[in-house]
Amino acid sequence: MEWALQQPAGAWAAVWLSVFHATLFVALIYAFMIVRPVADVSIHSRNHPLIIRRRIWGVFAATTVSLAATAYVLTNGSTADPVVAQLGLRPAMAPGSAVVGAVLTLTLFMGPLVLDYLDGAFEWAAICAFLATLASSIQRQRDVLVGPVAEELVFRAAVVPVWLAAGISPPVCVFASPVLFGLAHIHQAFMRLSSGSHTVAQVLVSTAVQLAYTTVFGWFAAALFVRTHSVAGPLVAHIVCNIQGFPDLSRANGYPRAKYAIWLAFVLGLLGFALLFEPMTRPGVFVVAI
Repeated sequence: MEWALQQPAGAWAAVWLSVFHATLFVALIYAFMIVRPVADVSIHSRNHPLIIRRRIWGVFAATTVSLAATAYVLTNGSTADPVVAQLGLRPAMAPGSAVVGAVLTLTLFMGPLVLDYLDGAFEWAAICAFLATLASSIQRQRDVLVGPVAEELVFRAAVVPVWLAAGISPPVCVFASPVLFGLAHIHQAFMRLSSGSHTVAQVLVSTAVQLAYTTVFGWFAAALFVRTHSVAGPLVAHIVCNIQGFPDLSRANGYPRAKYAIWLAFVLGLLGFALLFEPMTRPGVFVVAI
């Protein structure tokens, strides 16, 4: 499968289409809440069940439009590969990509996973409680399922192929396109400010951290997409990251006797991720050779 495709639009056209995707994604979230407001509930109350449902409809509409727009551009580009393959939606590529995404992400989170084990998160009762919450809580469903699916389809499947088809190099796609993914989360700063429970300084710091975290994850997800030719790997990685959340290093203080083992797990996780990424994403093992 060749990523050096003909140029259906040009680099700047591809970038502007991506800006459109990101803008539409955020705009439709609010549009559905404005068109169908919830009585006595602010549109910034993102965890209210009725607000969540309207936001889900918004991201569903945005995802559909973005995929359709990208498919149209790629089809008119007369490229050598089927549009489904360029979007990373070819079924044959999904299993290997998913395995790679899961193994690399779980390796990266080795330290937090050790802490989860010590906390009893892998006990049968805890697993059942997690699944029960996932089945009954629309907030958890948004965080673990709906959000990752929509964001990976828009910010990976709908964005990266157009950049590649326009002749933008894979490294630039990997490191530049996720900036849009990070910026698309900035609107959450206004929700924090409107709640009145955060100072401007607190919001600025939390927004900067979130922008950095989402952008770095975006690099990983975009690299997985480019190297495995599938959205499945980035999606699995996104789900795992959302379940784990941002690593809380202070948790290690709760286990003084295991402190050094825990920190070793953090280091080994980082080293393991760095050592495994290239061979695991190399065509011919887990990734289907095209």
